[in-house]
Formats: sequence, C-alpha cells, structure tokens
Amino acid sequence: MEMSRVRGTTMVLVVIVGALLLWNSNLSKASAEQRQTMRDKERVMLVGASIGQEWNLQKLPQRLKDDNHTYESVAAWQYDKTEALNEILMRPKRKFHFTRTYFIGFLQPAPQLPNIIIMKECASYFPGDLSAYQELMKKWVERIRRAQIQVVLATVVPVTHERAAKRAGQIEAIWKYNDWVREYAKKEGLVILDLEKSLRKSARERFLQDDLTSGDGQHLNKKAYDILDTLLVKTLNNKISMP
Repeated sequence: MEMSRVRGTTMVLVVIVGALLLWNSNLSKASAEQRQTMRDKERVMLVGASIGQEWNLQKLPQRLKDDNHTYESVAAWQYDKTEALNEILMRPKRKFHFTRTYFIGFLQPAPQLPNIIIMKECASYFPGDLSAYQELMKKWVERIRRAQIQVVLATVVPVTHERAAKRAGQIEAIWKYNDWVREYAKKEGLVILDLEKSLRKSARERFLQDDLTSGDGQHLNKKAYDILDTLLVKTLNNKISMP
C-alpha cells in the first residue's frame, strides 16, 4: 500500500514537472515571437506616480493607432526616483522583493531596458527644496545617458487657481521648477514633454484648466489624458536625436 502511494505521488510529480516544462517552452516561444514583433518599436517608460496609473499608457498604442512605440509606467511615490531608476537600469535582472508581484514576474519574460525614459514629477512635491530637486534630476539624466537611453523631461502639471489658493507657494514653486526644466533641457539638448503648456489656461495664466481636473484641482480627468495622448505621440515622433 505504501509503495503504491509513493508510485502515485511520483507519477503526479512527473506530470506536474512535464506540464511546467511544456508551459515554459511555450512561454519561451511566445516571448521570442513577442520580442521579434517589438524589435522595431521603441520602448517608452514613464517614471512618475499617479499619472502613470490613471493615464493607462500601455493601452495608448490602441487608442491612437501608434505602431512605433510600446509604453510602460513605473510608479515612485516621492520626488526622489533614485531607487526606481536603479531597478530599471539593472534590467533584465530583477531586484528581489518579497511580494506576490515579484514572484509572478518570474512567469513573465525578463523585463527589457527601455529606449526612452520620461522623468515626470508631481505637483504634490511642491513647494520643496528646488536646489536639491535640480541636483537629483541632473544625476538621473547623467545616469540614463550613460546607459545609452534617451531622456525626456516632463514639466509638472500645474494645479487649478482654486487649488493653488489652498497651499501657499505651491503654484509659484511649480512654475519656477518648470522654467528651470525647460532651460536645463535646452542647454543639454534634451526632449521636453511640456505637460504644463498643454494643460494650462494660457501663457499668462499658468494654472490647470478647470475642465481638465478630476475634481480636486490637481489630478486629471479623461479629457486631459486625451490631450496628453496626442502630445506624447507627437513629442516622440518629432524628438531630436540622442546627444
């Protein structure tokens, strides 16, 4: 009886292992086909926070029939994106995290380095230490360039006039930071994704348009993301060559 149970258990294990090997083989073939399909497409990654989730960038190619790019977003919920950038630049390796998402990741193809990284900051981090913010951005740009990846700098989406009145110095800090981003990008020959310019009321009234917010004066609605869809594709299709 004991021998029968052992044999039965062994057979089950053999079947499971065989199924896993077959599944892994099929996955490898699918991954190879996927890599072949994506070979001529630029991999674009947005490093940001809530905007990456709400924007649903992965579906942008279907929305705008963009056959030139694939999109991915990585969320980092603070101004300092150093840790997130470290994990991106170590690809195809993965940093260990004791999470369900990490282990599920092993059932997927190894993550690939992007061709383009968009560095985007959130209005929530303002006002802040502007000098420290600038130095961090310069370091990130240098690291990304050393990895032979193109950098795109995004301006910060402003808040509405009503929202700005509730937090002293926020909108002024955002304007100052955005002005610096544009100046720095021009100096370094970097591409700008000018979110502020596309969503503000005007060049003189640099507040978020009231009809583009989800209701809190800061986060965006579908109308705003539709505008950003077009802006992003246009920016990428007309970008300058990597210095």
